[in-house]
Amino acid sequence: MIVGIDVGGTFTDLVVSEKNGADFVKVPSTPDDPGRGVIDALTALATRRQKTLGELLPEIEVFIHGTTVATNTLIQRNGAKLGLITTRGFRDLLELKEGSRGDRYRLRRAETPPLIDRPQRLEIGERIMADGSVGTTPEMSELRDAIAKLRQDGVKGVVVCLLHAYKNPAHERLVFDAIEASGWDTYVSLGSDILSRQGEYDRLSTATVNAYVGPVLQDYLQRLSGDLSSQGIGVPIFVMQSTGGVLPIAEAGRRAVGAVTSGPAGGAMGAALFARELKLPNLVTYDTGGTSTDICVIENGVPIETQRSDMGDLRIAVPAIDINPIGVGGGSVARIDSGGILAIGPESAGAVPGAACFLRGGTRPTLTDANLALGLIDPDNFLGGKMKLSVEAARQAIKEHIAGPLGMSIEEAAWAIHVLASSQIAEGIRLATVKRGKDPRDFALMSFGGAGGLHASEVARELQIPKIVIPELASVLSAMGFLAADVRQDRQRSIDRPLRDLSAVELENHFSELQDEARRQLEASGVGTENMRVTRHLECRYARQVHSLAVDVSDERDPAKMEAAFVANYKSLYGHAHDAEPAIIDTLRVSVFGALPQIRLADLPEERPQGWPDAAPVERQIYLGKPVTAKTYRLENLRRGMTLSGPAIIESSSTTIFVQEGFSVGLDQKGSLHLEGGR
Repeated sequence: MIVGIDVGGTFTDLVVSEKNGADFVKVPSTPDDPGRGVIDALTALATRRQKTLGELLPEIEVFIHGTTVATNTLIQRNGAKLGLITTRGFRDLLELKEGSRGDRYRLRRAETPPLIDRPQRLEIGERIMADGSVGTTPEMSELRDAIAKLRQDGVKGVVVCLLHAYKNPAHERLVFDAIEASGWDTYVSLGSDILSRQGEYDRLSTATVNAYVGPVLQDYLQRLSGDLSSQGIGVPIFVMQSTGGVLPIAEAGRRAVGAVTSGPAGGAMGAALFARELKLPNLVTYDTGGTSTDICVIENGVPIETQRSDMGDLRIAVPAIDINPIGVGGGSVARIDSGGILAIGPESAGAVPGAACFLRGGTRPTLTDANLALGLIDPDNFLGGKMKLSVEAARQAIKEHIAGPLGMSIEEAAWAIHVLASSQIAEGIRLATVKRGKDPRDFALMSFGGAGGLHASEVARELQIPKIVIPELASVLSAMGFLAADVRQDRQRSIDRPLRDLSAVELENHFSELQDEARRQLEASGVGTENMRVTRHLECRYARQVHSLAVDVSDERDPAKMEAAFVANYKSLYGHAHDAEPAIIDTLRVSVFGALPQIRLADLPEERPQGWPDAAPVERQIYLGKPVTAKTYRLENLRRGMTLSGPAIIESSSTTIFVQEGFSVGLDQKGSLHLEGGR
């Protein structure tokens, strides 16, 4: 039995995979203590199987967890109080950044305060030169005074970021050793450990984010591990990373910055699994949960990665699946803005108080309330009937906050909210594809998340995408994607030399050293390396350019062919190349994967067993700008080979799919719905 658990803003999802297939559990999240939601999900699974939690946990072979703890800590700005030890003259780098404003066209916009207050940003006299040689050795008395001051100031985490430490980390290691020798048990984040490449601001910002969320995440993971161990779990706990790989719980706590977008990364990995199984090389996905919609582009069955992502004013320069979030989810609050215009999100009602229809104290209308008022959601079937929804509460919230002020009927207001949400999702997908020079019409669309299927056909129609795929377990695909992940170790090294100046032997030596280092870390984690997989990349640019472009050289050993691959990538993105200019390697990096047992997608039988429930629909009155009669089906009653047409509603125990008129629907061999007709 392998288990993946994803803690979201509204619901905590559990997926369990065994030889005879996959099952899932969905329970409300517990924002005050996310670990309680994890225990609730495991307990619900145990109860379903007529076991105690103590009887269930020893049966688990692999346990992978993804959590929003790191993300929420950043968003809410309630992380650890931090101190910084840096090279003299660089204490203000967090504010100076790279010399430019985050939003250069909003001149009166106040900059967000840095995560470390200036009095706790301390300097020491030391210098590593650009070539890695030692220019000035730290004065130990000055270093001890800095450590003592930060300790006296009550900081909970220390960021150590010294100039050129990516070339030679000796001085950063010396600071770390001095902190340990002082007897101070605090969280330490070394810039050279978190990001071993040039780019002083990138290293400092990333190490700072790591220290800011690290103590909170580490404390949460340790408590969760202790709770599960006391209940009888007998296997290591792995934590999902933003890269789509996983790390052991102890290392995940030390590298907390890698878990900032772990949930959405799981969804991307789950979608990539389906892309490979269904032979859909180009796939754009959107995951609409309770709080947001996360968009990802998958090419050749692999999610596109980025080496840098920003959360507001915070730079995070570590590898991550390129997730493009927008503030539209089932819990997104609809409102009238200051200009009298309807708006939705990014504010969310979350799990508490939740949508008005949840009857948990929420009074403002959300997207879920609108879809319920339109008749798209069955109030008696939410979460498979475990949670009853109040249509009257939804209608009252829409009337008070939207319909009344705009002089519309409740149905018209609900439809306006629904259409606006679909339009914002479509615009997010358009940006995610077009910015890469891709035409969304050349992609298939995959919708998942609890609220995604209600908007899929409208999004596809607006973008003229011809095919939609909605997995059977769409509402828990992020947790399912955890079970398609391997343990992953990333290593990188700054080169800053023209590619043509390096020989094949020299390049191979660099790659091999990094690969061996990552392999040793895998072995130390208890992960076998007999099925180890390695990818190799170069980050290249032309002279005088700032940004580099990733080139996959996993199957290449000839530097000339590597440069040709860079030129081809550059031309595909920008439409031209600088043929007379040499390609310069900024960074050389490897990713090493250690195999874990993974989920397998079982095929549906060609024919349902005799006595299988009939798929005959029930008619339901809905509102789509006008009253419409829609046929309603149960997903579990559908058979391969059936073809349905919209307008229709397909319900399962965890989600609802709305099919617009003009779309046809079929069921594939993996139990996924295929909708066609977007053009």
